[in-house]
Amino acid sequence: MKYGTIPHFDKPISRLVMGVIPLPQNDDEKAFELLDAYRAAGGNTIDNSYHYGEGFGLLMGRYYAARGEDALFRFDKGNHHHYGRPGDEWRQVTKEVMDQQIRGNLERAKVSYSDFYVLHRDDEEVPIGEIVEWLNEHLQAGRIKAFGGSNWKASRIAAANEYAAKHGLQGFSISSPNLSLAYPRDEMWTGAYAASPEDRAWYANGEVGVFSWSSGGGGFFARLENDNADIMRVYGSEDNFARRERLESLAKEKGVSPTQLALAWTLNQPGNIFGLIGPRNVEQLQDNLQAAEIELTPEELSHLEFGS
Repeated sequence: MKYGTIPHFDKPISRLVMGVIPLPQNDDEKAFELLDAYRAAGGNTIDNSYHYGEGFGLLMGRYYAARGEDALFRFDKGNHHHYGRPGDEWRQVTKEVMDQQIRGNLERAKVSYSDFYVLHRDDEEVPIGEIVEWLNEHLQAGRIKAFGGSNWKASRIAAANEYAAKHGLQGFSISSPNLSLAYPRDEMWTGAYAASPEDRAWYANGEVGVFSWSSGGGGFFARLENDNADIMRVYGSEDNFARRERLESLAKEKGVSPTQLALAWTLNQPGNIFGLIGPRNVEQLQDNLQAAEIELTPEELSHLEFGS
């Protein structure tokens, strides 16, 4: 396992971060087996969200009770908008919602703090300074240690850190966009955000940790489009089909799978890059672990993306 560090957090974080969604909520034996295998391989961080529902929090609470509260770093999210057209009920980036969901994540898992709190969505109508102030209140109260944004533009995170520096506060440590060789032409979910070229240029400076979700293009590189119509809606472009052909060709040359190479492409991007993974069994976990060891040259990265 490879590791990295992020601002405002003094412990190494595994480059592969386990997601809770594939874990069976009603089968502790199977869930614990997968979590234990991840930890045995050197993994140390679990991704969850208040939006995913109470069941995953309760499951992780049982795991912490069995393995210890510090068994894994908690990458907890919240402030996800309601689905539907924007309006007062849609907006969830408020102090009230943040207070309720930071505490709610802790109550569900029966733990005293989250290592990271990541706003699951942004609302650019909310002044960035207010969000930074709210987060620092929870930081001072000991409920969180570091924070960031998922599906946020890099420019908003840069503005947050500028505000924090000016006011003597802690800034954002994390950005969690979609960063994949397959670039979406439409949102997979409401408010889902893929890192733009401008975002990627800013991330290359390594000022924040970039925790990419759906590095495999939501199943596009596994050729699962017949199982999920949304894959074609989101990723079915000529550019992406060409990228998939180049990926499959290079994967064959290297003796790895296309999905492994797709994850490796993300992890080899310039900057401080981490990958959110969702293995459903130990075999898929091992596949992800092998992908994290693949090193790609700048020429190979460019070839896969642009064909040059």
